[in-house]
Amino acid sequence: MFDIAFAAGSAIDPNKIYNINDIIRVGIALVVLISGFLSVIFILWWGVMLILSGGKDEKVKPAINSIRYAVIGLIVIILSIFVAPKVGDLLGLNVSKYVSPKVIFTTIQDLSGKLLGNKDTIDISSGSSGGNNTLPADFSEL
Repeated sequence: MFDIAFAAGSAIDPNKIYNINDIIRVGIALVVLISGFLSVIFILWWGVMLILSGGKDEKVKPAINSIRYAVIGLIVIILSIFVAPKVGDLLGLNVSKYVSPKVIFTTIQDLSGKLLGNKDTIDISSGSSGGNNTLPADFSEL
C-alpha cells in the first residue's frame, strides 16, 4: 500500500510552483483517463456477464444495457475532448491552450509516465541481428 502512495506522490514535484492552468489541465487529464479506463472495464465486465448469462432474458437485458451505457459514456468522453475547447473559444474564454486534445493527451502521457515508470521508446532495431533490419537485394542470405 505504501508503494502505491509513494508512486502517486512522485508525480507531484514539491519544489515546483503550480499555477491554476496546470491544475486544471492535470484535473481534466485525470478525469478523462479514469473515466475512459472505467468505461473499458465496465464493457469488459458486462461482456463477460453477457456471455455467462446463458441466454436468460433477465440476465441478458442488464448486461446489454450496461454495455450500451458504457459505450455511450466512452463516446461522450471522446467527443467532449474535441468539443469543449471549441465551445470555450466561441464563448471567448480562450481555453484551447490548456484544454485542447493535444494538450490533454500529452498530459495523460506525462502522468502515466510518471506514475507507471517512464518508458520513452521501444527500440525494435536493437535485435540480435545487430540492428540491421534491411533485407538483401537478392535474398541470397536468407
